[in-house]
This record gives sequence, C-alpha cells and structure tokens, in this order.
Amino acid sequence: MTPSDDVALRIQDLTVRFPGPRPHAWSRRSTVTAVHSVSLALGRGRTLGLVGESGSGKSTTGRAILRLNDPTSGTIEAAGFRVHEFGQRPPKAFRRAVQAVFQDPLGSLDPLMEIGQIVEEPLVIHFDDLPSAERRRRVRELVDTVGLSANHLARYPYELSGGQRQRVAIAKALAVAPELIILDEPVSALDVSVQSQIVNLLEDLQREKDLTYLFVAHDLAVVRHASDTVAVMYRGRIVEEGPAERVCGAPEHPYTKTLFDSVPDPDPRRSAAARNARKHTAVTSSESAGPDGCPFFARCQIRMDICAHHFPDFTPVLGGGSLACHAVGDDSRRPLPVAG
Repeated sequence: MTPSDDVALRIQDLTVRFPGPRPHAWSRRSTVTAVHSVSLALGRGRTLGLVGESGSGKSTTGRAILRLNDPTSGTIEAAGFRVHEFGQRPPKAFRRAVQAVFQDPLGSLDPLMEIGQIVEEPLVIHFDDLPSAERRRRVRELVDTVGLSANHLARYPYELSGGQRQRVAIAKALAVAPELIILDEPVSALDVSVQSQIVNLLEDLQREKDLTYLFVAHDLAVVRHASDTVAVMYRGRIVEEGPAERVCGAPEHPYTKTLFDSVPDPDPRRSAAARNARKHTAVTSSESAGPDGCPFFARCQIRMDICAHHFPDFTPVLGGGSLACHAVGDDSRRPLPVAG
C-alpha cells in the first residue's frame, strides 16, 4: 500500500489491449487497444464521471481498476493499493476497499439466494469472526440504509423490481465499508423516475460515508447531475476533462461538443450554440489517423495535418480542466488534475 493522501484513485498512462481476430488462419492474431494511455486522478469523497459512447473504453477502464481486466501497461493506485502490481488474485483487503455496482444487478446477485443472504455474504467472506447475530443486525441496517425493508430479506432477486435489485447491489457493496466504488452504468437500465431515486441515494450515501465514486455512464444528463468532475473518452482516449458544469455546459473538444449536442437543453442560447458546434463534426471523412494520431480525426472538420500522426498534449481550458486538441487552445501542458 502507498501512504494515505487525498487521492483515492490515480491512473497514469493506462493501456489495455485484448487479442483481436486473425485476418487469416495462417496469420498472427491482431491486438485491439481498448484503453490508450489514460491518466486520471480522483480526490477522496468526490465523484468523477467517465463518459463516452459505446466502445469508448470507459467500462474497460473501470474493470482494469477492479482487476477484472489486466492492464497491459501503466499504473493504477486505488484506495492506497498499487493495483497494477497484483498477481492473478487481488488481496482480500483490496476487495474490501474497492467495490463495484454494475448495470445489471441480476448478473451479480445469486438468483438462488435470498436478499438477506446476498447482503450477508460479503460479511461472511471478509469478517468471518463476526457473530451471526451481529451479521444479521448489520444486514437489517444495510437494507434500511438503501431504502428497503425487512420484508425484502426473504425474497429472491427475481421477485424485486429493477430499482429494488440495484438497491440490493448497493447494500452488498456497502457491507464491507469500501473507500472507492466503481459505478458501471448503475442506472442506465432503469426507468427515468427510478434513475433519479438511485442517483439521489448514491449522493446521500456519499455524504454520510465519505465515499468516492467513479461513475461510468453514457447518460450525459445523469453524469452532469451526479459528478463533480467529468472525463470524456473516445475510442480509448481521454479527450477532455474538467469540472462537470464546465465540461457539460461549455465543452471545448469537437467530440465533446457533439456528444453533449445530443442532450436536450431548455436554454435556447445553449441549444443554438450546440447546433453551431454540430457543423464542425457533421461530416465523416474517408481518411483515418495513424495509431498515434487523434481517434476523432476522421469525424472532425477542424482537423489539421498533425492530428493524423500525433495525439496532442493536454492544454488548460478557461473555467477549469484540460483538453487534447491541436486545433483548440495552445501548446502549453498542464499537470494532471485531481478531482476535488
């Protein structure tokens, strides 16, 4: 473990590659780079929204933090643990300190176990010397904390609604008192009214328990509401980051503008600005960038020749944060920011 400081999560130059298809039976297997040289820092008690379209690498980043995916290169420090140095099985203390809540709770809730048993299971695994009566007391307390009642304890996951199942998944994550929770699309499968309830619950729990969240999502409205800072990913790269209000309200990177253009905005002035921004990215070119170029090159109408061959350094943005774009900002580089 590293010495404790105000940073709950620090990622430096993380790259994750997977084996790709073989073009021919006799050829070597190709590789797919899902995450490319990603660096992030997240302060304790804060929420970082990691946003991007499907295939951007955001969930792969979250899974690498949990060591569900092995990093190819780079470093990950989470809750004081040097995650990139782990072997095949992360230590028990890490699995207590860093928990996850996934999009589909049915995938993480044993359908043959009652809700009370599901919430109790982490206590059995991590606190095997805890008396059974104390475990049951904590289970009742956890269920109450997430807005369920004792009546739910004897039910099975299939007997609950989607929102109730997600509350059970949150209670299960909270059982071991984690420092950091990876929220991987935690509300995207829920109705809009239920989404707001779960997000509000997560915010209340964060204030009460000083939790730190990495909030992985494609729903931009949810990310804007739930996050302190936002990082935008496109094809494995971070292209822009900064305070949530600045990134969501006044994006600078051409891709971020396109991404947030899809979210309805009641302010007609901002809507007009979004339509304006759309002109920069309306056409997809047949040209493509090299492996070291900007992944947005083919879709960007303000691209320059250098964009095809060199991914830009991050430059500061007025209002906070930074972006990676040769065509916007200047050539100065700023240090890696910390959320909070």
